[in-house]
Amino acid sequence: MDIVERINSLIKEKNLTKREFAKRLRDLEPKLKTTGETPTEKTIYKYLDGNSSIKVELLPYIAEALQVTEQELFTYDKKSRKKYLQNIMRNISQDELKIIKNRIELIEPETPLEKESSDRYKDSSELKEIIELLPYAPKPLLENLKIKLKEIKEFNRSI
Repeated sequence: MDIVERINSLIKEKNLTKREFAKRLRDLEPKLKTTGETPTEKTIYKYLDGNSSIKVELLPYIAEALQVTEQELFTYDKKSRKKYLQNIMRNISQDELKIIKNRIELIEPETPLEKESSDRYKDSSELKEIIELLPYAPKPLLENLKIKLKEIKEFNRSI
């Protein structure tokens, strides 16, 4: 599978249309080295159709628009994922370790005490403060937050 096929596959996995993906990508305002401009929607379609080569400087933006790592744009088989994770674990930072621990906690079922704690969080002043700050967040952040919260909601329903 080449990178264009992989990107199109990820777009499908994320239940996005090519137009939605193009909008997300353009909202990140990537600049092409050759022109200094953000690629047009038409140019992005050419990339996705394989009619034009994807510029290497767009890869971090494409990964961000799809909410995946750059590595995942190239391969996602179990062997590659394992090798990638092993490389990360060799010199993992405290921040990265914290992210992994939080993810594991999401997977583990809640105890009654944790459930009670999360119910209290719904009415907390911290949550109200976050809601009050949302109008100041840039649109791409809000879109990504909405998508991620929906994913977490669905994930928790499936447990």
